[in-house]
Amino acid sequence: MKAGIIGWPGSGRDAIFSALTGLPRPPFGAAEARQGEALVPDGRLNKLSALFQPKKHSPARVEFFLPHPVGQPGEVLKAALEKARETEVLLLVLRNFPREGAADPDPAREIGALESELILSDYLVVEKRLERLDEEARRGKKNDPEESELLGRAKAELEAGRPLRLDSLFSRSPKLRGFAFLSAKPLLAVLNNADEDDQAVDLGGPWPQVVVRGRLEEELAALEPEEAAEFLADYGLAEPASARVIREVYGLMGLISFFTVGQDECRAWTIRAGETALAAAGAIHSDIQKGFIRAEVVAYEDFAKAGNLNEARKKGAFRLEGKTYVVADGDIVHFRFNV
Repeated sequence: MKAGIIGWPGSGRDAIFSALTGLPRPPFGAAEARQGEALVPDGRLNKLSALFQPKKHSPARVEFFLPHPVGQPGEVLKAALEKARETEVLLLVLRNFPREGAADPDPAREIGALESELILSDYLVVEKRLERLDEEARRGKKNDPEESELLGRAKAELEAGRPLRLDSLFSRSPKLRGFAFLSAKPLLAVLNNADEDDQAVDLGGPWPQVVVRGRLEEELAALEPEEAAEFLADYGLAEPASARVIREVYGLMGLISFFTVGQDECRAWTIRAGETALAAAGAIHSDIQKGFIRAEVVAYEDFAKAGNLNEARKKGAFRLEGKTYVVADGDIVHFRFNV
């Protein structure tokens, strides 16, 4: 599960990637795509670790992917979009800082142009597939009528200038999954601001946005924890803006965290919202899934009120749940199993 970082050349994509992953910028002119992990900030897990003092503290993780082709601006973007098809969420980085020799920043224009490129890219994919289906039909090959109907509907939406994410049908349908439509992917606008500017802007559309002072966040990501805390205090910030970006991406992917706790490790495990206790067991280990008996579950809020495991049990906050229980975000789970 990856989030792709795209934007026009000069938007600050490298700085945003470095701020999110802590990895240094690539050498100037490098054309290789880059990939890195980011820890998902979660105050609940921090409090659990503070209580249990485990040997290991393991937050959830999100992968970020930075296509990095070189060439003319239009060529760069088209190549980046094709590589971004393998991702689940798109981060559109928008320049909102002055740059010598460049026009004044206009993030509303940039995101409108980027959205148009997503729509056009998908339209070309749909048109090519429909042409092939027509050609096959003329040769007597029987095609899937459902696929043809769905592609026709997608083409109509794209011709009207509407991204496919407006209708969940296009991302939900198994018939269309292989096309990896760009405009069907969840999208987050990352407003890359100047150092002293923390203001959002009206992008003129329904795009969710996060304001990031990219250069400062990049510097912050490279600091040791104590230095980073001082840096945040100097700017009057409770946390880096990159933390909000990571959490937003996690949510846009449809992911939630459940926790396992103990003196060996306090860990956040990642599953998709709506998955069952059996699937959650499999996220830890296939043996736990195969030998599943019951799940001991307590909601994080109930545990926090009780203060510790024994008190939570005394208050009746723990529940025994079966395979079909739908795990909630923040559940603390202990699996009973027999291999």
